[in-house]
Amino acid sequence: MNEARRLVAVVIMLASVGCAAAPIMAPPSVNVTGKWLGTWMFEPVSLGGGQVVMDLKQVGAPVTGTVLVTGPSINRPTTIEAVVSGDRMILRGRIPGTLTVSGDQMTGTADGVVSATITAQRQR
Repeated sequence: MNEARRLVAVVIMLASVGCAAAPIMAPPSVNVTGKWLGTWMFEPVSLGGGQVVMDLKQVGAPVTGTVLVTGPSINRPTTIEAVVSGDRMILRGRIPGTLTVSGDQMTGTADGVVSATITAQRQR
């Protein structure tokens, strides 16, 4: 009987871990399509910062586009993949992070080797 309880406990634990790995996504409440210009700053600030330019296209929840990150020691154009859940754009790929969108403002963090705070504004 004790062995059966242990087996049930293990099955429940594994099932709950599987559920935790798949976050529940809300339908998008914002659309981030467009050009965004902003700044990024490492945490701690003493490590530096720079500009970020994004050209994004959102179709449903998925977002793709290009990003140019500049700063004292970097100037890297790259692509971006993200998904919008509610009012949050969740960055996927090499540098994960979450940006919250409010109208034409976007703020949040990117979690690379060192975290960075990002603030951007949609260009009209």
